[in-house]
Amino acid sequence: MTKISIIYIVFTMIACSRYPADVERSLKLAGENRKELEKVLDHYGKLPKDKLKLQSAYFLIANLPYHYTIRDELMDSFKIYLKKNEPRERLWDSFMDLYGLVERKIEIEPDLYHITSEFLIRNIDFSFYLWNEMPWGKHLSFDDFCEDILPYRLSNEPLEYWKENYYEVFRPMIDTMSQHDRTDEICMKLFKQIKELGWNWESNFHSQGLGASILLEKKYGNCKEIAEFMTYIFRSLGIPSGVNIIIQHPDKLIQTHFWNYIRNNDGNLISVDYYYDYHTADEKKYVRKYGKVYQQCYAMQKESFPVKYKNKYIPFDGLKNFLLRDISCDYFPTTHITLRLDSPILLGKNDLAYLCVFNNREWIPITWSKAKNGLLKFNHVEQDILYQLRLIDEKRNIAASKPFVLIGNEHAHFLDADTINLQSMTLYRKFRLFQAVPTWAIRSVNGKFQGANQPDFSDSVTLHTIQKPADLCYVDVKLEHLGKFKYVRYLSAKGGFNNMAEIKFYSDGKQLYGQVIGTEGAKDTFYKSDKYSAFDNDPLTFFDALDADGAWTGLQFDKAYDIDALRYIFRNDDNNIRPGDNYELLYYCNGKWLSSGIQTADTTLLQYERVPSNTLYWLRNHSRGKEERPFTYKNGKQIWW
Repeated sequence: MTKISIIYIVFTMIACSRYPADVERSLKLAGENRKELEKVLDHYGKLPKDKLKLQSAYFLIANLPYHYTIRDELMDSFKIYLKKNEPRERLWDSFMDLYGLVERKIEIEPDLYHITSEFLIRNIDFSFYLWNEMPWGKHLSFDDFCEDILPYRLSNEPLEYWKENYYEVFRPMIDTMSQHDRTDEICMKLFKQIKELGWNWESNFHSQGLGASILLEKKYGNCKEIAEFMTYIFRSLGIPSGVNIIIQHPDKLIQTHFWNYIRNNDGNLISVDYYYDYHTADEKKYVRKYGKVYQQCYAMQKESFPVKYKNKYIPFDGLKNFLLRDISCDYFPTTHITLRLDSPILLGKNDLAYLCVFNNREWIPITWSKAKNGLLKFNHVEQDILYQLRLIDEKRNIAASKPFVLIGNEHAHFLDADTINLQSMTLYRKFRLFQAVPTWAIRSVNGKFQGANQPDFSDSVTLHTIQKPADLCYVDVKLEHLGKFKYVRYLSAKGGFNNMAEIKFYSDGKQLYGQVIGTEGAKDTFYKSDKYSAFDNDPLTFFDALDADGAWTGLQFDKAYDIDALRYIFRNDDNNIRPGDNYELLYYCNGKWLSSGIQTADTTLLQYERVPSNTLYWLRNHSRGKEERPFTYKNGKQIWW
């Protein structure tokens, strides 16, 4: 039999099937589990009133091949550990210290082979109940219902039924609001109540999906788990919602970020980010940069990279997802950029080029474009972000343009090293200033360093008072001779939560050591956040007290000493120049990072001379740390990207 004959027979069989072609494809792939899937179709195919439910079953079954559970023995062990312990920051690190040598055996369990008819029918029936029961459901189209309420899973979490459990827990929160039909108003009020439940943040945690039940019980994880938890809640109440993704932060080392969307009565998206804001997608209230925004869908997306370019090399894992839909038009509707390759001949047979952002180490593709006459157009990209055009395949990853900043809606400002007009540069930091840092620094004002000879500090003498917001580096203080003291401490200012990171006391030029004393307890939001953190020689750990006022940390010596100096650093990000560390300034020129020299800092600033101008710079700390960002330099200031 010829190949053409075989293809003809296959298409004839599909054409003669009583099911749509994509559903029939899933049934064929399901093997022995086909009978379970057909039970669902037969169940809804009997009565005309179940026509929409049958269409829902078609939607779920047609896309089953793209969904599966990832079984990870290490993660399964962690879930047991999590259930036995109170969730807290660094719980994952504690687990890895104990069980990190557990063999990481990973298995894939396709839904196509394991899902049951009972599970699918239960999910479909309850989803329709939510759609019809809630007053805002009347504004929701069937297509949006299929993507925003109907799906039974969000990522690769364990297959479990969750909607009814979440409904029972969270329905009371909206009982007084359930007569309203404004989805956005309901969600705004619900969102505030959900935040009051609290969340146990774990920055180092990365999973394929903990699952609905454990998130409901423990409320633990990072942004992915938060977004999934919120989606479970919203969908269990019939609120159309889902998860948005950026596959690479355009201004950070961290790769992905997840947050929520809900769909209002008009079908428009409202962005819901647990730790930041609640706003419509077109409102300019973004706390973070996005670059490009994708939506995690249940249905396979025909415009996704692996579907549209089946035989192309995929340069980055974030682009391999069949289920990502580009929704950047909802965020950046008018921002477009057309670029010409620096050397069109480099394109060769590969007609794709990638728009990339910098992740502190390398350029990461976040979208692509097909070249036409040497030009590439990228629609709906965020402005005021550093980009570069690159050509990437199995054998090469090369710059196809100079780095540029997208200014306004269409203008690219290219950064091209000027090696004729050289400049002097004074550098203070290696990373942008976090928005929260000034707030931290204010907490230091009126904080006091005290000495005493009674353990309760009833005879305390103030050695030094912090008069202005603390700098982000070590501060050295010479003290007057006010007597000898056996006990010393830092007493928090009002509203300061202590927040001291490091303290050193000196007598006759020698650092003094003693037993750590002070206020017990800590908020346990951060790693090592108790009174001992002020004496652990780590400027990134700090005392984060339970009480805002009056918390203190100090030392008890073996005898009384004349304290003539102290050194301290308040809560900080450790990204200022640190004396004694080795730094290297790089500048971008002709597709490469070139060095302007290595220096060992002897003060809290670095001075570089005769450096090329009008380009991109990167200050590397070879001694410690990982937070570094490229910057431009104008009027004596570092401008971070």
